[in-house]
Amino acid sequence: MLRACGELAAKYQMPVQSHLSENKDEIALVRTLEKESSCYGDAYNRYGLFGQTPTVMAHCVWSEGEELELMKKNNVMVAHCPTSNLNVASGMAPIRHFLDEGLQVGLGSDISGGHDLNLFRIMVYAIQVSKMHYQQNHEQPFLTLSEAFWMATKSAGNFFGQVGSFEPGYEFDALVIDDSDLNHDNYSLLERLERIIYLGDDRQIVHRFCRGKEIAEPKITCGS
Repeated sequence: MLRACGELAAKYQMPVQSHLSENKDEIALVRTLEKESSCYGDAYNRYGLFGQTPTVMAHCVWSEGEELELMKKNNVMVAHCPTSNLNVASGMAPIRHFLDEGLQVGLGSDISGGHDLNLFRIMVYAIQVSKMHYQQNHEQPFLTLSEAFWMATKSAGNFFGQVGSFEPGYEFDALVIDDSDLNHDNYSLLERLERIIYLGDDRQIVHRFCRGKEIAEPKITCGS
């Protein structure tokens, strides 16, 4: 199956997405199945599924050493799924270390390992998981709000092209938010963003745009 997937990815230049090093039992199983591979990541790499075309790997909780170097060399993106880290309890991904090493990192919801599709809350969970990781290793600071927001927007969007930013040339994907019920005259823009991410919900979203086109709100009618 790995060989066939690699051949299809190469033939059609298809992007690749899979899971990597989420828990130690999984890593041990891959080692028994792919004895010629030097690490879990190499089990994908040997079949052309690890950066030969654009590749994103979820979790990467235990990625280190040779695997981490291979990810950097092949420009493999990490999809950090903080709710899965919490629910599956297989470890907490060292996202600060990944960022320091120059890896691409985006945020994911990981249904069903995760339990929430709301990207604002995923940002909050990412910060909270990094704070739990910080308690175990005080040498690595926890994520800031700006970093979590960047991972959810421009960093993750780069996998798809010019996506995730308001810079010239990028696709116009945007939410128009009315934060008057959460705002205060003395709040900075960053503080307003923080309040929306932590306290806001769909009631503050007044318009949604995707690729420059507004997404119409569904009309809900009640039958008699």
